[in-house]
Amino acid sequence: MLAHESQFNRFAGGKNYWNSFTFGTVGLSKDTEFAATLYGLGRPASGNVSLGIGLKHRVLNKQTASGWHWEATSGFMVPFSLSGRGTGLWGYGNVSLRTPKSKTRLTAGPSYGSSQIFGRRAYSTMVGVEQPLSKHFTLVADYFSGTHELAAAIGGFAWHPRRELVVIFAYKVPNNAISGKPAPLVELTYTFGARKH
Repeated sequence: MLAHESQFNRFAGGKNYWNSFTFGTVGLSKDTEFAATLYGLGRPASGNVSLGIGLKHRVLNKQTASGWHWEATSGFMVPFSLSGRGTGLWGYGNVSLRTPKSKTRLTAGPSYGSSQIFGRRAYSTMVGVEQPLSKHFTLVADYFSGTHELAAAIGGFAWHPRRELVVIFAYKVPNNAISGKPAPLVELTYTFGARKH
């Protein structure tokens, strides 16, 4: 899987603004993925660009007889700063539940990471909601607690034009000034081999 997220705001602080995240994963087994992420590349320069390497593992994937679907994952990433901030660590986990009728998915979990990703050492809670509207469109919302560089509420919708491609259009509202400026964002995700499944 390969994905890129761009956040942009032409009017942020009276100047053009762009920030991005680019990440990819490769399946090592049915439940484990190798992940690499490039954080913080933007213009004006963010001053906090890192390349993170890590693993993500699904520890639970269960559907009950009544149709409720439970899933739990955990992971870690070692970010190597490209801005002279050294090496850090990010650990996270989440549990998600999908309802049987509306197919609403609720996700929540803890996160603790270092300054190479968050600007400082930060504990956060991640919360998310996904609500399918049709075969090709899903409402999405995420919240990252705290006052670090990634802390924000994000809402929008995901468009699935093809099985292997997802395009997300959303708007980011930072928790405070430390977390950046309000900005629209676009995320593209392509899953190689999705057509075969």
